Amino acid sequence: MTHAPSTIGLDTKYDQFLQTSVGDDKKGTSVTVLSMLARLGLDPWQEASDLAALPKKSAWDRLDGLAARFTDVPSLIAERADAVTRMIASLPGGERHDNIGQADAPAPGILGGRLYLIIAIAFLVVHVSILWFGK
Repeated sequence: MTHAPSTIGLDTKYDQFLQTSVGDDKKGTSVTVLSMLARLGLDPWQEASDLAALPKKSAWDRLDGLAARFTDVPSLIAERADAVTRMIASLPGGERHDNIGQADAPAPGILGGRLYLIIAIAFLVVHVSILWFGK
């Protein structure tokens, strides 16, 4: 899906991330990632762009550090790891796996789960053949 910058120059592909709820502040106002980043004195769109460009682990660590500095939302302090994981998942490509160490990992799909089944069937056929014809 292609995203075009809005008319005011802010890239809309970060909207889901920036609108993710962080929780309610001490006054009961709902706080989003956008407002959290703005309250921390950061440009939310620049930060979203920077986070999206990082490997997942690095982005998680960076956002965790920002969330640790943000004390306006009491529930964020208690549940920071879960909140940061949810925020990272809402980034464009946030559901992807970290590229570091993943190059050799098997890709999910047709061979991912079925490969073991194919190997098991092959061993079964060989075993039955040995038992049947080996006598």
